[in-house]
Amino acid sequence: MAAEVHTLRVEKNISKAGKLLHSLVPRAQIFCFYDNAKQCAWSSDSAEDYEIDNFVSDLPREVLMELAEQRDVLSRTLPSGRTVVALPVFDEQQALAGLLIALFSRNDGKSSSFNPGLLKNILEPAIDVIGESLRVSKQTRSLERHSDDVEKELSFVYDVDEKIHGSSGRHSSLAQLVGRSGRYLEINYSVLLIPSKRIRVSATHSSWKTVNRKVLDRYLIDHLLPKLAGQRRPVIFEIPPMKTDGELAADGYQALLCPVLDKQGNVEGMLAQLGRVDNSKFSRNDRRFMSYICRKVEYVIEQSFDAMTGLMNRSGFETQLGESGAALKKNGDAHQVIYFDLDNLQLVNDTFSREAGDEVILRFARLLEDDLPKSAVLSRLTGDDFCMLLTHAESEAAVEYAKEVRARMDSLRYLEGDKSLQVTMSVGIAAFTRSGSDGAGALTSARMACDSAKAHGRDRVEVFDEDDRSIVRRIDDMQLVASIQRALDSDEFELMAQPISALAKGARDIRYEVLLRMDDGDGGRVSTSALFSAAERYHMMPQIDRWVVSRSIAKLAEHREFLIESGATFAINLSGQTLGDVDILEFIESEIDNSGLPSSSLCFEITESAAVSNLKKAQSFINKLRKRGCEISLDDFGAGLSSFAYLKSFNVDTLKIDGGFIRDITVNRISESMVAAITQVANVMELKTVAEYVETKGARKLVKKLGVDFAQGHVIGKPLPLVSTLAELVETEAASTT
Repeated sequence: MAAEVHTLRVEKNISKAGKLLHSLVPRAQIFCFYDNAKQCAWSSDSAEDYEIDNFVSDLPREVLMELAEQRDVLSRTLPSGRTVVALPVFDEQQALAGLLIALFSRNDGKSSSFNPGLLKNILEPAIDVIGESLRVSKQTRSLERHSDDVEKELSFVYDVDEKIHGSSGRHSSLAQLVGRSGRYLEINYSVLLIPSKRIRVSATHSSWKTVNRKVLDRYLIDHLLPKLAGQRRPVIFEIPPMKTDGELAADGYQALLCPVLDKQGNVEGMLAQLGRVDNSKFSRNDRRFMSYICRKVEYVIEQSFDAMTGLMNRSGFETQLGESGAALKKNGDAHQVIYFDLDNLQLVNDTFSREAGDEVILRFARLLEDDLPKSAVLSRLTGDDFCMLLTHAESEAAVEYAKEVRARMDSLRYLEGDKSLQVTMSVGIAAFTRSGSDGAGALTSARMACDSAKAHGRDRVEVFDEDDRSIVRRIDDMQLVASIQRALDSDEFELMAQPISALAKGARDIRYEVLLRMDDGDGGRVSTSALFSAAERYHMMPQIDRWVVSRSIAKLAEHREFLIESGATFAINLSGQTLGDVDILEFIESEIDNSGLPSSSLCFEITESAAVSNLKKAQSFINKLRKRGCEISLDDFGAGLSSFAYLKSFNVDTLKIDGGFIRDITVNRISESMVAAITQVANVMELKTVAEYVETKGARKLVKKLGVDFAQGHVIGKPLPLVSTLAELVETEAASTT
């Protein structure tokens, strides 16, 4: 209880600074304070924000110490795109007492006007107030340490509660509840039985070690569990003398049975306390105590199991993986992790309904449970992803089981009226060994093998193989993600500009495309294909595109007068993922408005495939940006099978011809014909055309002959830093006017 009292006092004192914090920085969404134990002691928003909790808990101690030593400010982008700013708070010895956290929206956090250093200066008075509150609280606690009143309040119930909520392992939490409650009540045999979830956790007093506990469990499930139907509180049963394998289990005893309820209030199992060691009777207090323990059991189960299917959830499964590692005694021993992913569940949702998709998920869960090996643990990780831990098994056994499940997938055909849809699955398998990967690594490897199965055509079973290039690509992507996030947080990306040259004689159009580059840390650069492969796979493109838009506009705004006078245009790429971001249009418009940059200086490039896959959003996005004066370029045009059919759907200014037609245009008549056709259609629709990847003088000459308006490629000009490109343009323009 001491910890609770201290937490409440800190919360009360720090909350006095809440209005001050928001008055100093009104753009912040939330302010909160985390102590040195990385626990949230106070928040200006009463709702819990687990994303902030995860950010603080994942901060390495080295980072915290460096932050305290340098009295610096830390700014990071969360997975949701919001920006978090952390500032150190110090006690009277100037030691780190905790962190003041300020949370900003995606638009505010990525704005070019966002300045963490300035925020630190503004918030320093409030930080001093918080530090003073902590110092007063600490002094008050030191005066109370002589008293043991708080310690006397520590009861068994509180101790159990602390153990449960502080435990990272769900199975170990259930074991704590069963074992400690049994010892507290001095019980001969304590057992938690939930047949539908295949849960059995028991604790036995030494006096009952010879009793056949399997017989007792079967008796509890078959005879007593049905009698708990409709019960909400613990019930006491008188058990007569019972013979088990020729031995008396006891000379008759009491059983205190506590119903365990699911979310719908139905009895799904029991926590049974069989017989007191001293043969005394259960009291009303015992029933009340066990009612509390059962609520804790239900809490642990709710945290560990999926509400829809009743299977273990990701949290519970990951804990089970961690605990199962201890069972691997020899180097040759292995568990198998089997990762299942329904291939076309989204199609069921779109064709029929979300309820139909849920029905398929439930039927698949039951299919996996049918004939489930006794040594297996089954989980629904999320959505249509399921996973199984097959203990003490070789990969051949896992493959055989996966093939058996796949052979029964016909039962997942969804029928409604005269419509039907066959659901298939992709499966990945990875070994979990004592000498090799741990549980988390095996889960990741199994998922990557499943991704590979999907990439190779779906409805397949694949075993993780480090020599498989598609899987190695995913490993490389995962390793690159952390570097990408660091580059985003620290502004380590570099913006380049590549010229787009007008082919008509005498034309003076000044056009450039803004490109993104990233250092690899060893003096070189990460290949753009690897960079965008990782970013797209892990849905980081919206963050990257926001960074490019904000930083590009900020740099261009520094030369506003030149851009107005020259009419120069700079093209910025937007990914398909970004088009799906509901806030991106508002973000772009806000950045343009805040910069004072003329909209005509900006062109936004959208790939044809991204526009087609987000047809309605793309149409609205294009129309609104063109209305305010920006240009729109349809990139990689001609790559799709229905390019011309979709063209009339988009009100664009420029067609950027797919580079696949340009690379071999001088030797491939088909490519030449495609470019000629695109140019003719563009002329009819009064659209400009750009040929990218023009790498030779011959290609430049031919695309000009075919009527293409602009060319881009190394023969035209290589990408150079945006900053130096702008400076050179301004200098050249100034020289030409003097």
